[in-house]
Amino acid sequence: MVCGLSANCETLEDIYDYACDKGATLRQFLSLPVGIPSHHTQPGVRHLDLSQLEACLKRWERLLSPNWAGRQLIVDGKQLRGTTPTGRRQASVQLVSVWAVEQRLCLTQVPVAEKRSEAVAMPQVLELVDVVGNVVSLDALGTQPALAARLLEREANYVLVLKQNQRELFAQVQARFAPLLVQAPAQEHREKGHGRGEQRRLWLSRYFPLVDAAGAWPGLRTLVCVQTTRWQQGRATCASRYYLSSLGQASASELAGYVRGHWGIENHQHWQPDVTWYEDGCRRDHAPRNLSTLRKLALTLLQCDDTVTSLRRKRKKVARDDNFLR
Repeated sequence: MVCGLSANCETLEDIYDYACDKGATLRQFLSLPVGIPSHHTQPGVRHLDLSQLEACLKRWERLLSPNWAGRQLIVDGKQLRGTTPTGRRQASVQLVSVWAVEQRLCLTQVPVAEKRSEAVAMPQVLELVDVVGNVVSLDALGTQPALAARLLEREANYVLVLKQNQRELFAQVQARFAPLLVQAPAQEHREKGHGRGEQRRLWLSRYFPLVDAAGAWPGLRTLVCVQTTRWQQGRATCASRYYLSSLGQASASELAGYVRGHWGIENHQHWQPDVTWYEDGCRRDHAPRNLSTLRKLALTLLQCDDTVTSLRRKRKKVARDDNFLR
């Protein structure tokens, strides 16, 4: 199934057809004493123990890169929209993942229990990963003092998105940066492409005695403000975002890298399975979570290859070229 998903297959039926065509090649890797499993047999993937399958994936990824110290790890959630019951807004399958930015690897994932939020699953998934020496970034749902304290206990640093769900702290941080925004930024970056231009300016503050609400946050050393201006089709839009960080010595460019890197999970893990594998269309009872794990494995294999081309073209090459598959 991993070979099929890597080789331009979308459905279980596609994987079966691919396996029949590539039977001689697949027999070089595994025993098929009774032939290729039919697409009626393959849904047995839904009965595989979810934690065991994901543990195998985690062990395999440790072999790829055993030393994770000093890396950025992102924790974020995703709903498989194809599993949303009729008349409901929330999908039945929601997964929270840990993503290693530099390696573009999904280290592990856990499901969000029914009628619970991602905020409950985030501490659970972090306990499955060795975070010592890493910088962990979380979206606003994970911006909680208890989670920040736990990361510090485990010798990790944090970069947390601050939004208005932390009302008092948000208002005080916003007021702290108001007089700083008229000054030159600590870091500035401009880029242009895909029909739009973007300017990102960053200010930081390591002295904030009037931000009283910050006292509840263990290890908080730096406040960050990023102001983004985008120009597209002759129109400009501006937005400001705020972050909390335990990094007291990191430079402005390093903090800008962590802020920018945090959104990598959206582009490289969430967006790619939707566009490349149509993941949001997966509706087969318990199979979506296991298929999501297998897609992430296929995505990792494709991204580990250093051929300079798109994932779409790599998948077609896997389907055509057995040497590239190996």
